[in-house]
Amino acid sequence: MPKHKTVKFQHRSSNGNGAEHRRRSSSTSTSESLSDPPSPAREVDSKRNGSLIKGEKATAGQSEYEKKKATFITRTIWTLFMIGGFFGAMFAGHIYVLMIITIVQVVSFKEVIAIAQVPTKEKNLPLTRSLNWYFLAITMYFLYGESVIYYFKHILLVDKVLLPFATHHRFISFMMYIIGMSPVVRGSDFGS
Repeated sequence: MPKHKTVKFQHRSSNGNGAEHRRRSSSTSTSESLSDPPSPAREVDSKRNGSLIKGEKATAGQSEYEKKKATFITRTIWTLFMIGGFFGAMFAGHIYVLMIITIVQVVSFKEVIAIAQVPTKEKNLPLTRSLNWYFLAITMYFLYGESVIYYFKHILLVDKVLLPFATHHRFISFMMYIIGMSPVVRGSDFGS
């Protein structure tokens, strides 16, 4: 049977008996505590034993509760405000619903364009931001034009200035797309 080797550490005092320093088969924390010098963090943790020291974490826990409470109250108020605004717009009529949808789309589009603007600046593409907004306006005119004409025909079909926009809606949309595509093609670099 092979004889166990004893390992002596400088911070341990040995009395010549190798039985103290034999490897133990218990958990790693016990073996670490025997082989490593004591650290201040371990000493503090061992003195606490999971108990709370007066005034240390109680204020952090209370402030965390206050933060959650304030967040809950803020979110509740804004939720009620948005629900009220939704029902208010629904009861107000078609024009207000169209305005709210348009505002939400424009704000969302602005955020998406702000994200996409970083790679565009690196590639040095001309007129990108202007073309993006141009195509948003054309798309909204094409998609919402027929609905607006249907709901507000008593206003649009009477006014001589707005009459061509109502009667030639699809042709105007197509021509605006064609006009918008020429700067895109001109600004493209096909060589690389």
